Amino acid sequence: MTDRQRELLKGDMQQVIGRLEREETSVEPYQQDYRRLLNNHGKMVRAALVLIFGRAQESDDARPFGPDSLLVTGAAAIEMLHLATLVHDDVLDGADVRRGQPTVHRIRGNKAAIYLGDLILSRYMEIMASIAPSTAFIREQAGTVCEIVGGELLQESGRGDLTVTRAYYERAIQGKTAALFRLACLTGVKLSASEPEEGLLAAASAFGEHLGMAFQIIDDIGDFDVVHDSGKPKLEDIQDRIYTLPVILGLESDPTFKQVLEADDPLKVLDYLQAHPDLIEGAKAQARSQVSQARQALSCAPMASPVAGLLDRLAAKLAAQA
Repeated sequence: MTDRQRELLKGDMQQVIGRLEREETSVEPYQQDYRRLLNNHGKMVRAALVLIFGRAQESDDARPFGPDSLLVTGAAAIEMLHLATLVHDDVLDGADVRRGQPTVHRIRGNKAAIYLGDLILSRYMEIMASIAPSTAFIREQAGTVCEIVGGELLQESGRGDLTVTRAYYERAIQGKTAALFRLACLTGVKLSASEPEEGLLAAASAFGEHLGMAFQIIDDIGDFDVVHDSGKPKLEDIQDRIYTLPVILGLESDPTFKQVLEADDPLKVLDYLQAHPDLIEGAKAQARSQVSQARQALSCAPMASPVAGLLDRLAAKLAAQA
């Protein structure tokens, strides 16, 4: 990653933040809530992927994106899609905190929160329709939203299921998380070139999907890390009887672990995992494997070397968390 590439990305991300700050709703009673939701955007990894892949075939003399560029607009829309899913998740999970801030459903109630999430989702769709280079682009956006919802439904269907398998878990997170990472990468490529190379599209798709899988596995592991503050509650999944990879690995290796889960006591589950560190380590190994596959997808991709280096560095940073 060159200094030039680093400065370009930093400037581009500021443009995306500015684009989000210009978003507002005409529904006056909820304008501040809408603003609060869009401001609580975190690290914006998905938006960054749009921007980075948008520069995949640029030369070294690339210039910063303007505030109204297709890629800045597309990156902001992708971030809005992600934020909309988080609003809905918080309602379903009964979460009181998101990134250190009170959730909107805690302040305004469930109905208002759901409608605000829908409002952000609708705005994402409107923005993407306004910049779409083709109807196929819009179909891909809409189809990916279906994948995300399908992944969430799979997770919900597996709630409390002590026979849940690793394959089922992977299908669920492939939809609820990896699909959006993949879409972010492909959106960057497709908004930057009218006829992108097939090799680049394949690399973007594979990189995004594997990186998204790793991201979700690491996030699930973090739910059991009660020592470090991540800005959201701990032991939330196990309290909701959502069995993520460390728990599934425990069920595979020890039939008596079911009795611990049936006790419906998150602290007992935590004690079990702390007494069996190989389960957390096994989940981390799966995350590192996904990162390795993401990096491998870049090895033959037809893209500018500084951009490939930036993506590889991003993957390596994620691997370091596992």
